[in-house]
Amino acid sequence: EIALMEKFKRKVHQLAMTVVSFHQVEYTFDRNVLSKLLNECREFLHQVIQRHLTAKSHGRVNNVFDHFSNCEFLAALYNPFGPYKQHLQRLCD
Repeated sequence: EIALMEKFKRKVHQLAMTVVSFHQVEYTFDRNVLSKLLNECREFLHQVIQRHLTAKSHGRVNNVFDHFSNCEFLAALYNPFGPYKQHLQRLCD
């Protein structure tokens, strides 16, 4: 389980660096890349919590990752004229 947690940690770090990079460098945003990274994080997290949490908790994990990995949401989040611009700025600062 510790090895799985390390893999999860590395994947989340990669995701965070990608989120910041896409925000800082104009015209680099690729929603498919972010969606893929989020789904990889979800899979690692499911493996880590498999023996510890219920199916209901796994469902909640899916709900969170389904929302944030949705390509339409990601496009809205990175829209330079969209309502989430300031939120993304604060997240990346």
